[in-house]
Amino acid sequence: MRLRLSITVIIILMVIAILRRFNPAEYQLFPPCLFHRLTGLSCPGCGMQRFVHALANGHPMEAISYNAFLPLVIIYVLLFALERLVLTGKAQTRLREVVEGRTACLSLAAAVPLWFVVRNLLGI
Repeated sequence: MRLRLSITVIIILMVIAILRRFNPAEYQLFPPCLFHRLTGLSCPGCGMQRFVHALANGHPMEAISYNAFLPLVIIYVLLFALERLVLTGKAQTRLREVVEGRTACLSLAAAVPLWFVVRNLLGI
């Protein structure tokens, strides 16, 4: 388990380091969004590479301009990781009830398609 976690963290840090150095708007190191290429619409994750590049270079407002939904997703993923990988006992149980609870899951399930519609209607 620890080896798998270590490998995952190393891979994530390597991707962030690459995205920090190479602007996805200028370099084609990562694949473009196939959904956007086929439909012309932005999927809920479109702008993620540019978001990470801007955030890793200390430009949070620019990052949010690429995908305003990602900060919420990042917070959720960090809470999920905290609950799964760090906490134990009652603290883990309490956070699990929130992060993996019905309300959080339904809210996230509704927010993703809502973000898809809103960002395409408003062109963001």
